[in-house]
Amino acid sequence: MSKAHNPPLPKIGSPVMTACKGLIFYEEDTPTAVLGEQRLYFCLPSCLKAYQDDPKTSCLVDEFNRDSN
Repeated sequence: MSKAHNPPLPKIGSPVMTACKGLIFYEEDTPTAVLGEQRLYFCLPSCLKAYQDDPKTSCLVDEFNRDSN
């Protein structure tokens, strides 16, 4: 059985790019998810929830559309 890849978290206060291409500073309560081998950062818990509910209609919709072309 293979172990899921869990990318490391950045240092507190480090700038990170959000899934919607915004720039935030990472804090312990920054919402994150893992997609493949990449950690995704979200501005708000509601953004993470929208992604978890349906990634293809979330703020990542452009990424999914680009991959399907």
